[in-house]
Amino acid sequence: MPKMIQATKDKLIAKIVKQDDKTSGGIIIPDSAVNEPQLYAGVVSIGNDVKEIDVGDTILCHRSGGMDIMMEGQIYKVLKDDEVYGVLKDDEVYGVLKE
Repeated sequence: MPKMIQATKDKLIAKIVKQDDKTSGGIIIPDSAVNEPQLYAGVVSIGNDVKEIDVGDTILCHRSGGMDIMMEGQIYKVLKDDEVYGVLKDDEVYGVLKE
């Protein structure tokens, strides 16, 4: 069972959704070449003061916002709830959003 941190107060912890790192032609795109400022992440823990975001939501936040942490080989973001731009209401995540 993976270790997990419980967020406190107005913080939330979200697992970053890995963006496609290959083009449709199979060319690998390094992280340094990603021009998009936003990230999509799945919320795994929320603090008691977080009211509009729930565990399991997919959120949109700025790539440089919050603090990155590594747990068991996976990157997570620790954010204040006001650093979240929005909650995706679609069941699908980045790269396959319905239009």
